[in-house]
Amino acid sequence: MHRSRTRLTQIFHTSIALLLVSTIFCQNGPAHNHTADQISSYWSNRSQTMYSNASSLLSDLLSDYDIRLRPGFGGDALLLTMDIIIASFDSISEVDMDYTLTMYLHQYWTDERLRWSNEIPIDEMTLSGEFSQNIWVPDTFLANDKHSYLHEVTERNKMLRVNVDGKVAYGMRLTSTLSCSMNLRNFPLDSQNCTVEIESYGYTTSEVLMKWNYPLAVHGVEQADVPQFTITGFHTEDSIVSTATGSYQRLSLVFQLRRSVGYFIFQTYLPCVLIVMLSWVSFWINHEATSARVALGITTVLTMTTISTGVRQSLPRISYVKSIDIYLVMCFVFVFAALLEYAAVNYSYWGRERGRGGGGNEWPVNGANKEDRESAVNVQKWVPSGLMDGVPQPQDRRVEALEEAMGSSNTASKSSPVKPKKRSSSPIPPLCRSGNTISEEADEVPDYPRYSSTSLKGGRPHASLNHRTHHMRGSHSARAKRRMTLARMNVSMKQSISGIGRRARKVIPSIRVRDVNLIDKYSRVVFPPLLLELLHDGWSDNITSFLIFFFYF
Repeated sequence: MHRSRTRLTQIFHTSIALLLVSTIFCQNGPAHNHTADQISSYWSNRSQTMYSNASSLLSDLLSDYDIRLRPGFGGDALLLTMDIIIASFDSISEVDMDYTLTMYLHQYWTDERLRWSNEIPIDEMTLSGEFSQNIWVPDTFLANDKHSYLHEVTERNKMLRVNVDGKVAYGMRLTSTLSCSMNLRNFPLDSQNCTVEIESYGYTTSEVLMKWNYPLAVHGVEQADVPQFTITGFHTEDSIVSTATGSYQRLSLVFQLRRSVGYFIFQTYLPCVLIVMLSWVSFWINHEATSARVALGITTVLTMTTISTGVRQSLPRISYVKSIDIYLVMCFVFVFAALLEYAAVNYSYWGRERGRGGGGNEWPVNGANKEDRESAVNVQKWVPSGLMDGVPQPQDRRVEALEEAMGSSNTASKSSPVKPKKRSSSPIPPLCRSGNTISEEADEVPDYPRYSSTSLKGGRPHASLNHRTHHMRGSHSARAKRRMTLARMNVSMKQSISGIGRRARKVIPSIRVRDVNLIDKYSRVVFPPLLLELLHDGWSDNITSFLIFFFYF
């Protein structure tokens, strides 16, 4: 019984407590809602007050503001500090001597006309870029700029921030193509210095002083990636430029760039090395395989010409010699020397074969060498007689024939009148009119004279026919004399050239090779070390080591 009473008492007390709590909550609910409404109304009024204060503040600041005058006009020079954030290096062009850069340019100065009282609860105002049209801003420009533009997505990328003490921060995001004077003497193993030059266009040093915003004047260079280049460092400079209109201060940011040679190794160096080595393959081909060795030599020469043309198109037309020009020229010389080496081998081989043949009048012709039929040609038709050592010069048969013909004709004309040979009748007799026949004298004419049947009277040729016949005989005789004169001049010219060649051979000793294969054997040994030695004189140790490893291993 006692336990049941105690439990009922506890339940009663709990019910009374819950009833009291619910009553208190119901009484305080409207008061709590009223307090929330009061707080919201307070902040709304405060915000409205801030907006009205800011608008009235800007109106007050611009009421008597003259944007034509710089801050501190008539006093000391205005101090203008700057910093740059590098966003990216877009491209570098050797042909145009420029590079493209995207950056953030920030400028800081103090304008006492934009100060306001500390009683106004506004410490700083960030305004849109359009507000810059209402206040004075510096007239800075990029001195080495070719083309620049501000980004406008989604709005013009400009920023303006004003503090309570009149300090102004003015920033913009722009992409600019800047000139960069490059020295390409060591191209492509070169290093370049490209600058960003900032200067005031109208204000001299007595009105505006420009300084870098140390210690953080330049940001983002470490994260920038430059195509074909590596940024090895950068530094800032401060100088004064004097012109006809005064002295102006110039801030310069200098980037130190070193070109990466990996692209040129695989696009220029390695192909040229392979082409030169391909030209050396001809040293292991039989010297009698003329078609194979000549085709290989000409192909390598043309390929080197194509590679050189492609490299020159990616570089400006400058007067001085570049390192890559020396490399390409030397590769071309070695390729061309390999082709000339076969010319020497071929000349020595056929000179030896001619000596074995007993010094005949003609060079070996087809059939003389059974192993090499396509290269056995009569070279005497193409080589001047004075340049062929030991080859006797036969007399021109045309001169002999003409002299015999002229001698026989002169003898016959003195002894008896010349009677021409008979010729056959006209190949087209139906063209002649009926009743008119050609006399026997006309048939004895050596050529076919063209005359009409009306020129014949009484079956005898007209007088003009005999005249034409004599004229044709005279023209043939004059033509034969001219041919004989030209032939004699040709023979005399050959004899004079031959005399010059004999005198030259007495002065210059002749080099005779007993075995033409020795030329190829020496070329296999001499060409690779000579090329490496020449490359070692004009290139760095890294490139030389790479080529030595490539050639010998």
